[in-house]
Amino acid sequence: MVDVIIASAGGGLRMGGIYKQFLDLEGSPVVYYAIMKFLEYGVNKIVLVVPSDKIEYSREMLSDIDKTIKVIEGGRSRQESVMKGLSECSSNIILIHDGVRPFIKKELIGSIVRGVEEFGVCAPGLPITDTIKLYSGNKILWTVNRRSLLQVQTPQGFKRDILKDIVHLMIQYSVTDELTLVEKLDGDIFWVRGDPINIKITYPEDIKLASIIARSWK
Repeated sequence: MVDVIIASAGGGLRMGGIYKQFLDLEGSPVVYYAIMKFLEYGVNKIVLVVPSDKIEYSREMLSDIDKTIKVIEGGRSRQESVMKGLSECSSNIILIHDGVRPFIKKELIGSIVRGVEEFGVCAPGLPITDTIKLYSGNKILWTVNRRSLLQVQTPQGFKRDILKDIVHLMIQYSVTDELTLVEKLDGDIFWVRGDPINIKITYPEDIKLASIIARSWK
């Protein structure tokens, strides 16, 4: 079985303090799109982690959908939010997804689940095709070899026992990302090809692109 933690407790600093995960996107909140795809895939449980002032709103948003969704208050940091989400999970495979990535496809979810079943830790990624340069201030320093670079997306998947160990060590190692801790511990991370449509809404201009995608989203 598969449980999903959807991390939606962020304050949206890059959007001027707006909760971008709850912005209206062609008639539905941003996070609603991902929730529906995970339900269509057939996960065992979804744990939606939100700010305290969005708990009632979220429960109302989901009241007519499915009883397998649990809405909880996030922590003071991503580490705490993931830890609280994990405490609500019981399945052997746990996926962690950004609430601001609305366009996750069932096929990609399946690929990640299969990767976790085989390897224990798996994440979607897209090989970098643009030229990447290192800079400082307004000065370009040098070109980075892009042949071994990936743009990593979510959901990122873990076997439950592995993730349980990770979240308890994250604060000790002062990292905010689960995969980064796996790297620090010299653990293996396997990847599957991500999806260009699986965009992350970070800046105001991202909403324009997301609206275009949402009009034809199924």
